[in-house]
Amino acid sequence: MKLIETPLNSNLNIETLYPNLTKYAFDNRQAVKYFKLYAYDRTEIIYADRFDTIELLLLNRQRKINHKEVDTIIHRLLKVDRKEVSINVGYKKQIDEAGIRPKKSYKDIISIKYTVPKD
Repeated sequence: MKLIETPLNSNLNIETLYPNLTKYAFDNRQAVKYFKLYAYDRTEIIYADRFDTIELLLLNRQRKINHKEVDTIIHRLLKVDRKEVSINVGYKKQIDEAGIRPKKSYKDIISIKYTVPKD
């Protein structure tokens, strides 16, 4: 399967694409340097660089995201091993318990955070 970067042709605010998810995931505690959108099979990936951390949100509307796909995405986007990132597999349940209702219904949502080492 291919990891494809989704081209953004205009200045977009990430809150317009994923309104409820981004308010919860990327709250105003720190600025987002830039974001990119990717697709891996039927999994949508939001890549947000926050200067000292990189956060990925993996979203799939049709099925659960398996362990092998998570490892492949981490390896291709972040170029690190799985043990160097923190993965929240229960992120969809956490969002539901917080009362957040995404615009679209998702079968699985996974959050990945990677702290960039200081040189």
